[in-house]
Amino acid sequence: MAAIDPLTTWQLVTIAGSGGFVWNMMDLWEDGKKPSDKRTPKDLRYWIFFIFWPCAGAALAWLYILDGSTLRPLLAFSIGLSISSTLQAMVAKVVPLPPPDKEERQN
Repeated sequence: MAAIDPLTTWQLVTIAGSGGFVWNMMDLWEDGKKPSDKRTPKDLRYWIFFIFWPCAGAALAWLYILDGSTLRPLLAFSIGLSISSTLQAMVAKVVPLPPPDKEERQN
């Protein structure tokens, strides 16, 4: 595996984070077009995810780099831009555990 250049890594991770930030800006823009009663409330949960998505995009780009994958700036930006869809797809694939039988719960 080739050595990882810290400057390139930092740049690609930042580009991926900016993709997540652009996603947030597009979401805010679209939300601003809605009537005020249909807008998403900007509560604490909203702002936590506002920070989370760029960080998650940056983290996923960092994982790609650590894995040795070739990552170019446009791909890094796309990773950040699509991180919410990527994580939702990954979570949807998780198979839930079946509930325990009644007999097992009583014991």
